[in-house]
Amino acid sequence: MPQSGETNSKFGFYTSLCCGKGIVVPEGSEFPECPNHPGLTTIWKPLVDETIVQLGKTRKPDSAAPRFKVRDPVRFVGAGWNKGHLGCVVGVTEGHVDFVHHYHIQLDDGSLIRCFGFELEGLENESSKTA
Repeated sequence: MPQSGETNSKFGFYTSLCCGKGIVVPEGSEFPECPNHPGLTTIWKPLVDETIVQLGKTRKPDSAAPRFKVRDPVRFVGAGWNKGHLGCVVGVTEGHVDFVHHYHIQLDDGSLIRCFGFELEGLENESSKTA
């Protein structure tokens, strides 16, 4: 466990062993002495185990495939004046932080919108429908 005066190697939330005082220590910062016990060496315990959150560093999760693909016909079912408009998927992106798919849609009136999958409804091709 790190102690006062040492440099922190990764962002984290820590508590002092002496009295349980909680602090946040950014990566590259020096661990302080406990504010309740100045002048004494303080040992800091991570609040989370070895999976301490590291800001600005992301991992690629086992993300799901996008719900829609480029050229898929869709209907916008989200809130707003575009509700009910038909369109076509012209692009799919995945957020770098939230890993949520965002869809770029060209609506039947030519306008472009960006939305989430829950705001869209897939349209089946008439030829693929069965009686």
